[in-house]
Amino acid sequence: MTTILALLQDRAGSASIKAALVIGLSSSAVLVLVRVGVAVAGQ
Repeated sequence: MTTILALLQDRAGSASIKAALVIGLSSSAVLVLVRVGVAVAGQ
């Protein structure tokens, strides 16, 4: 039982890490798009 729980915790941990990476990448991409849009609008 303990090994199964450990495996589930590892999977949950990797899933949350992947979710955090996806959220970080998407938010940084949005920031880049906003900066490019502001730069184009400024010109």
